[in-house]
Amino acid sequence: MSDNMLKDLAEYLIIYASDVVSQLGVDIFIDRMPDAPDSCVSLNEYEGESGFLGNNVLRSVQVKLRDPDYNTARSNLWAIFTILYDPEKDKRFINIDADDLTRWIQVSPRSVPYNLEKDEGGREIFIFNMGINTNRDS
Repeated sequence: MSDNMLKDLAEYLIIYASDVVSQLGVDIFIDRMPDAPDSCVSLNEYEGESGFLGNNVLRSVQVKLRDPDYNTARSNLWAIFTILYDPEKDKRFINIDADDLTRWIQVSPRSVPYNLEKDEGGREIFIFNMGINTNRDS
């Protein structure tokens, strides 16, 4: 576990969505989406519903995926959504273990994946938003 929830979430996706993302700073980014590569994912925290309860915090995260091909962008973001959300329980509980520390994340989607726009390079951008209840960053 790092002291950055978005980094922990990115590392989780690198393991469980390895057919979509492979390495932080290469095809998955935190709080930014650079011009290259054409196919990439960005995890962005945004102002939204938030709150504290002891060491727990509610945070708002947007997952954004860009790809030149509409169908690839759509299916890849739905794959990530499925990894992060369990419709049977209406939430997903994730434990991220590293260096003998554990971060737990409870994911509650706020939207399903949808096509936001084509960027200036003609690449498709799909997004979804989620609320994350987790332990506080250090």
